[in-house]
Amino acid sequence: MSHQGTQLKLIVQTALFAAFSYIMALFQFRIPAPVGHPFVDLGFTFVALGGLLLGWKYGTLAGVIGLGLFDITQGYANHAYLTVLEVVVLVAVVSLLARALRHVAMVPAIITIGITAGLTKAVTGYFRYVVESLVDFGLSLSRALQQAFVSFPADVITGILMMIALPIIYIALHPLLKRSGLSSTIK
Repeated sequence: MSHQGTQLKLIVQTALFAAFSYIMALFQFRIPAPVGHPFVDLGFTFVALGGLLLGWKYGTLAGVIGLGLFDITQGYANHAYLTVLEVVVLVAVVSLLARALRHVAMVPAIITIGITAGLTKAVTGYFRYVVESLVDFGLSLSRALQQAFVSFPADVITGILMMIALPIIYIALHPLLKRSGLSSTIK
């Protein structure tokens, strides 16, 4: 395939993952909390999958576009910068780990990536709520850490969901991904 054809294919795949992330973020259930508007969804799972399949550059772009647009269109624009930071960290972790595990068999590698991605989402979510507590409510750092902990369950559940869903989705789609040339560095 020519360079232009390869670039076009990457742009289309990036757009698809942006759309998947956006759409999956729409299907959510909310968890009441004093800080932020926590909810559980599969949006970040598709961001991680995009990072795994498209690499850091295009995976980050897909996640930023998909979840950034979600935040802007769904009333969370004031915190979109935090979502962008979460996307950058999550995709960096997933793409670096995929590169490091490229010689490991697919199932153990994708399970390791799924677990790590879920833990990363939980940790970044906690720090997101710390920043929201500091910026939105002007709380002291110790109080912000406490408030963030109360909002933390949504990100723990999202992380656990990601640990389960990411390997299942990747393994289920692997034959199709391989035929389409979209399989990652994982065997």
